Amino acid sequence: KGPVGILSRFIRFRVPELLIQTDGICTGGRLSKYLRISLDYLINRNHPVILILYLVLLVGSETLFIYTSWSNLPTIHQAFALCSSLTPIFFTYKAVLSSSSTITPRNHRQKMHSYPYDHVLYQPGRICRTCNFLKPARSKHCSVCNVCVAKHDHHCVWIMNCIGQDNVSHFLCMLLSLSLVLTYGAYLSYSLLSKQLQQRASGQLDGEPRNEHWSTGLSWSRYAALWSWALAQDFRIGGIGLLALLTAPLAWTMFLYHIYLVWAGTTTNESSKWSEWKEYIEEGLVYKWVGTSNGVFAESRDLETEPPVDWPVHSPQRLFRSEDGQPPVTLTDAGGIAASWQPVRGLYEIENLYDLGFWDNLKDVFWPM
Repeated sequence: KGPVGILSRFIRFRVPELLIQTDGICTGGRLSKYLRISLDYLINRNHPVILILYLVLLVGSETLFIYTSWSNLPTIHQAFALCSSLTPIFFTYKAVLSSSSTITPRNHRQKMHSYPYDHVLYQPGRICRTCNFLKPARSKHCSVCNVCVAKHDHHCVWIMNCIGQDNVSHFLCMLLSLSLVLTYGAYLSYSLLSKQLQQRASGQLDGEPRNEHWSTGLSWSRYAALWSWALAQDFRIGGIGLLALLTAPLAWTMFLYHIYLVWAGTTTNESSKWSEWKEYIEEGLVYKWVGTSNGVFAESRDLETEPPVDWPVHSPQRLFRSEDGQPPVTLTDAGGIAASWQPVRGLYEIENLYDLGFWDNLKDVFWPM
């Protein structure tokens, strides 16, 4: 009801309405139509636009930086700059062209034996209505690629592909190499510009020769002014170095987030599923079955929909989400042993079947079982 709310509603609702009305008067609504089509293409279609922009920016910046700074780089940095600049391009190429994570009728049986169903995030017997086959554990149908992907993590617009079981290793290496090359580029840019400032300082900084570091004893305003001068003197090295400095934290954040997912034994897709379970638990709607692996549910296992998997960890846990907060009806096995349902108080009480420990999780990323 305040001025901020009024301004927010005006920007979110009234401005678009005015633009649509103006377009209707000027072009008969054609501009709005083309804009909607363009947005639908960019958001909901698998297209190369962002991949092309990413590669143009990456390759163009690397090429321009190396060409400009080549004569000023020591031999060791010349060699390292060439190698490090090619590494993210190579792993991007590998991640883009990898399609072995896509589930097809030919590899469906193999993917069904990759991971066991945990009966928490993934239930056996579920059929993908689009692909028309049983959904393997940890898989997901991507609406953008229109295929089912094994161990689906997320659809990445930067590489125009889904991150899944067989290319997540390329994706991690791409993020790591990109983070390193951005950090290295920022360091080289700083070193080259600082060298110019040192040469200027040794001759005539404040009218007096200086042998110590050029920034010694300078005020913050003078320090900033000298950096502005250095950036203006060589805007190609300075501009690319500044771009690398600003984007390196984003690349490192993405890389460290995916390393955290590896540590937790989960994926981006599964983390959202765990968040949903957390909400149900907080509402008091989740119950856990405590029993043995040869109990009630083991007897009803269908080997066609839930084939045996050679996985180092097994868990007999079953979760039940209640609609009214009441536990399910108690079941008994052939021996008359009742299944015991207990309320779940937090995610810490639920076992993540896919978490084998960091090193085994990492091994599964690079060498899937």
